[in-house]
Amino acid sequence: MMTRVQGSSLRGRGRRAHDAFALVELLTVLVLTGFFSSVLLQTTLCIQRCLAHWETSARMRLTLSAALFQMSRDFRVTGCNPIGGAVSEGTAILQDGGTAPEQVHIRMDKRGSKAGSPPDGDMEDPDEFIVYQWDDKHQVLRRNHQPVAGRIVQNPWGGPVFRLLKDSSRGLLRMSVTTRTPEGSMSLSSAVCIRNPVQ
Repeated sequence: MMTRVQGSSLRGRGRRAHDAFALVELLTVLVLTGFFSSVLLQTTLCIQRCLAHWETSARMRLTLSAALFQMSRDFRVTGCNPIGGAVSEGTAILQDGGTAPEQVHIRMDKRGSKAGSPPDGDMEDPDEFIVYQWDDKHQVLRRNHQPVAGRIVQNPWGGPVFRLLKDSSRGLLRMSVTTRTPEGSMSLSSAVCIRNPVQ
């Protein structure tokens, strides 16, 4: 009878020791789980920040590329006079009023009075007189008073948005646009050769 009591007593002590060891294991697992969860959370947040930055950069590049493409398309046909009847002098005029927003005036004969009609020998039809204007107050680039791109700021090197370089009566128009967001800024430039008379 005594042997049985001692055996049961030993088994009881063995269970208590095993229970204590399981508690240590549980605490270890909880600590490791918390550590790895923290690492995983920080990694996820870092990836989200990187993706947001990449998306913002792609959006800025797309905005600037679209604005430069539209301006290049218009500037490339500046002074277009296919039938020779339009007055082509001064078809590209760069205006900078100091503190006033910078402007570029361009003219061309690319259509008649109706949309889709052939050139009619004058530069007075709709969309044949185009004004590009950088509104520094509202940070907007406009085409005939319609916004083309927003958040356009002063170029970091202080250069103008439009720069017309003249070689005799012809010119090279350089465009440099910069956009800025809280995450950063981006600048893109392009140049178009104007083969018709400029002012």
